Amino acid sequence: MTETDIQDRFVIEVSRVGTVDHIVDLEAEPANRSRYSPRRELPGEKLCDRSTRSPASEYIALRDYADWKDLDKTTFEGDAPDEVCSYCWAAVLEQIKKVEQHEHGDIDERIGTVGYRLRWKQKGRAREEWYDIVVRPETTMAELDTLVCRFTTLDDFHLRMYGLEDEYLDSTLNVIPDLQFAEVDDPSYRKASEMTIADIAERAALWKGDRLSMVYDFGTPSHYYCIVKEGYDPEEIEKLLEKRDPIAATETAAIMDEKRS
Repeated sequence: MTETDIQDRFVIEVSRVGTVDHIVDLEAEPANRSRYSPRRELPGEKLCDRSTRSPASEYIALRDYADWKDLDKTTFEGDAPDEVCSYCWAAVLEQIKKVEQHEHGDIDERIGTVGYRLRWKQKGRAREEWYDIVVRPETTMAELDTLVCRFTTLDDFHLRMYGLEDEYLDSTLNVIPDLQFAEVDDPSYRKASEMTIADIAERAALWKGDRLSMVYDFGTPSHYYCIVKEGYDPEEIEKLLEKRDPIAATETAAIMDEKRS
């Protein structure tokens, strides 16, 4: 990723509300993704959740912002200037690092053909309890949902939905279980059985350190998420399953490890 690419992709959102300005990733899908989303349709995606967005906001390249604010920081490196949200700044640095890792390795060629070890946790209980689920590329979100529900003991009385990173109610995937899909009149939703891990990986360039999310109950939501701990070629998954008996399994996925307090 060249410096021009970075400057074109990440812009400062000047809202004139709050003590710092935030950063928007213009290549990310807009936040208004379902009728439950509290946000309006705005370009790109803000890189933290520590302020609301306004349709009146201006979007300025970092170099122009530096000229305006008389800053000596014209590239995304080091610490954030005082005028810019440090959480957004750190997110940009992480995105740049991820792109560079992809460009200097064979990651792009492997995405969509590998499986993953997904460490699932509930927000607020991350240190007390987690479960490692190994999935193959062909594992459907319905199979993954079956295993997630096994350890979370979630039921079908309330909607649950899967997304990327920390999206939750703002999911760009809009993946819900098949049983609930039949009860929801919204064409933006997708059946869990019709989307595979490979589909999601290719859409999100999913790799080690990335996250998926799940929200349960849109009215009083509970938040669950997973961290991609490892990427596995298919033969590596087979060897892993031969060495150890899973705690629980579907046809293509398995809970392999857990921590419960």
